[in-house]
Amino acid sequence: MVAIIKNDIWKRFIFFVTVLLIMLIPVSGVSAESERDWMTNEEFLERLSEIVDASDGKVETDVAGYSTQGNEVISARIGTGGQVLLITGSIHGNEKSGGEALIEILEYLGTSDSSFAQSVRDEVTIVAIPRYNVDGLEIPQRQNIFPWEEVISTYPHLEGATPAWYYNERNGGFDLNRDFNADLNYEVVAEDLPGHTNDFGFFITNESQLLRNLYLELQDEFGHVEAYADIHHMGTPVMNKTGEDVTIAIDYPPLGPDDSTKYDDYPLLDQDRSKRYALAAALGVKEFSEKEEPGVAQYIHFQERDFPGQARSAFALNGTATVLFEMPGQQPQFGYDQDLVDRVENGLWGIISHMADGSIDNLNGDDFLTEIPRYWTNNITDMRDVMVRFTEEEQFKNDSDARLVDNHLATLEIYENQENSEKMVKHLNGFKVLLENQRENKLIGQEAYNRLNSDINLLLERWENKPYTNANILLEGWENNLID
Repeated sequence: MVAIIKNDIWKRFIFFVTVLLIMLIPVSGVSAESERDWMTNEEFLERLSEIVDASDGKVETDVAGYSTQGNEVISARIGTGGQVLLITGSIHGNEKSGGEALIEILEYLGTSDSSFAQSVRDEVTIVAIPRYNVDGLEIPQRQNIFPWEEVISTYPHLEGATPAWYYNERNGGFDLNRDFNADLNYEVVAEDLPGHTNDFGFFITNESQLLRNLYLELQDEFGHVEAYADIHHMGTPVMNKTGEDVTIAIDYPPLGPDDSTKYDDYPLLDQDRSKRYALAAALGVKEFSEKEEPGVAQYIHFQERDFPGQARSAFALNGTATVLFEMPGQQPQFGYDQDLVDRVENGLWGIISHMADGSIDNLNGDDFLTEIPRYWTNNITDMRDVMVRFTEEEQFKNDSDARLVDNHLATLEIYENQENSEKMVKHLNGFKVLLENQRENKLIGQEAYNRLNSDINLLLERWENKPYTNANILLEGWENNLID
């Protein structure tokens, strides 16, 4: 990453300083107050209307479609460039930062006469749906509102079918981010239900259909949708090594292990290009911020993680570079946080600026994996990193108990490097017994026990060579409310 940042350093330095100075200057009278709550839909529409009026035609809005409950889903567009960037906020109704950040980007690009704003408008076309799950947002709840009885009324041929696996009976709606299919012409049939976590979705909801239709329209207009960014919220994890809060997590498409043959029929999939865009977002958070940003991390991406029903996965399989943003704290438990919104905005500026100046292809996708830290365990080395912190935090009753655990991990690390699955399974099971004994004898703190035991279960699933179907179920359980 150092080499990346030093490349053409004076040009980049002047560029970012100029952008920061310009973005600190009020560009219109529609700026929101510094202290506020998350926007209601009415407030969003009012502010967006003010931005459109102030933009002198630069910002255009449209009704992208209607929610399942009949409410308008609004899209906004700015720029005339040949590269199109599609962005969605609040695909989950309890995740609100995307709309707030997109409003600020639209305001700046729509009202600024700076050379930077003009270069972005000339080189990139940004199409955004800031408040995608409009029905879920007003509750708020993760799902949209589409009870199964209404599904049957809409699709009579599904009478008697089991509800799709991502339908939530309690909330009477669907997880919209599981309702996508790489076959953009797919129509739901009863035989495909209920499906599974590592299957494609079914385009059951109006919301998934309208985003699919918008994507197809942009494909027709531009020939190719260059990039897609999807903005989410998660739990509140901490960094492995330091224990500092994760302030933003970024990801490329979760489409199973690299050596899988599952997606051989999708030659347009380019994971390295998505990693470059993810790196651009991570760089943007750091470079556009006025303060240190130590909490920038990779989002959970185990090699087994395979969720083709997500919008970002379906679009990636159609040739688009896709990036996930995960912000800490979901609503309504967490209120408005300007620093959080700024990080979303800065991450998007990272993508936009690298698209505008043509430097996106000069980035190295592998740097995203090696230079952006993880807060989750993908191997024994990660577990040893966490152990260093747990030891420093005195999660063990005495040093000898901590050394016993670390020695066991050191042995496992040897077998992992040898790819000795028989030894890995044997010693991981032995490690579980060791941890359980320490827990029963109060020699280990509950936080350390929970984390290390969960990590062992995940690695056992991998080394026992169980089907990825089972692995996905385990991963969803491990992530709990961290899933995107």
